[in-house]
Amino acid sequence: MPNGATTAMMAKVRIAGAAALLACAGSAGAQAGDAYRIGPGDEVSVTFPYNPELDHAGPVGPDGRFAIPIVGNVALGGRTIDETAALISATLRREGVVEDARPTVAIRQYGAVVYVGGEVKTPGAVKLNGSLDPLQAVISAGGALETAKSKRIVVIHRNSDGTIVQSYADLRAYAHGGVGTGIALRPQDIVFVPRSSIAEADLWIDQHINKLLPFSRSLNYSLGTNAVIGR
Repeated sequence: MPNGATTAMMAKVRIAGAAALLACAGSAGAQAGDAYRIGPGDEVSVTFPYNPELDHAGPVGPDGRFAIPIVGNVALGGRTIDETAALISATLRREGVVEDARPTVAIRQYGAVVYVGGEVKTPGAVKLNGSLDPLQAVISAGGALETAKSKRIVVIHRNSDGTIVQSYADLRAYAHGGVGTGIALRPQDIVFVPRSSIAEADLWIDQHINKLLPFSRSLNYSLGTNAVIGR
């Protein structure tokens, strides 16, 4: 029979093991939730191991639909690879084409983009090649400028119902401390890098003082001689 100390140790081991399993489950769930979702412009390949005559590859249209021979257009936009395979299989079964198709779906070329703006060197569209986080998107846009407020950048996502969701990421902590943002970008997301408060102050001074004053800001006053010297 185990003594009290042994029993307590075994309990601690069981608790630690359960915690590890929960952590793994949480990680797997996060990875599943972060899986890439097919978007307009993606080149998709669908192959059928038992029905090669149905093999097909082509682009996903702007409306998120993908044309499959015999069946017609299938809405793939916003679905993961596994969800797409299941949908195609179910569609072929419903149409009476193949009872158990088991298709293999692959993305041959990514066409989805995210938009990066604000204090970056080259603002604009960045290709969403698989998984992409805000730091990778900013790097793809040439990196943040010195005037950037990298501790609080904004990620803007539009849901299918039109509602807007804003998230915030600390790129400085991510880059220097390895603290992840927990944000996986999705097609059409917007990453906005704001201007730092110091840069905002400099801009305000330039707009409201330097450009409005009728004299040079580099004037030197000589109180003793009542002379004004400008540069």
